[in-house]
Amino acid sequence: MRILFGLDHLPRRIALDDTRLRGVTVSTAPLRLNTEPLPPDVLVAAADHAARVAAATQWLHDLCGDYAPPRRHFITAYFAFIATHIADHRAELAEALARYDGLYSPEDWTWSALRPLPRAWLPASDRLLPADIAFWDGTCLLAFERDAQRRSALRDAGIVIIDSIDPLPDSFRFFWRNQALPTSPFRRLAPTL
Repeated sequence: MRILFGLDHLPRRIALDDTRLRGVTVSTAPLRLNTEPLPPDVLVAAADHAARVAAATQWLHDLCGDYAPPRRHFITAYFAFIATHIADHRAELAEALARYDGLYSPEDWTWSALRPLPRAWLPASDRLLPADIAFWDGTCLLAFERDAQRRSALRDAGIVIIDSIDPLPDSFRFFWRNQALPTSPFRRLAPTL
């Protein structure tokens, strides 16, 4: 399934499967912040963890579109939720990473959290439904949506509605479990020969 995002409206003159449209293909694995590398322009500014989080947050804010304070607020609150959850489980995470002699820190698990898709278009039967922000947890679509009519349409299509950051569904918690090691989205794809 392909999820389009970063769009206020669906284009009329471009096919929805056109690779020029921003989108991600999801499977049975959760879509995480580290599922694919971030765009090259985001990679430039990332020197340390705080700079990486700031760069990823800004990239997601930019995808929220103009005049979208609630979407931006949700993204900011989501990264705060991730940081708080890591802080709450810091000892457990540090212990699991101890054998790597400082190569990883608990904050590196940030990138295993589910990836938000601002201004997403979610497949529902024979149409695509807009959502302020969407997530794919490997089994279902989840959406944060403020508009009551759109929320109703999403709910009717079987999409789980997220009302706020607190509380988030279980699929958002313990995002590092079932992950072998932390992986960063601040990487470049190897060139294919």
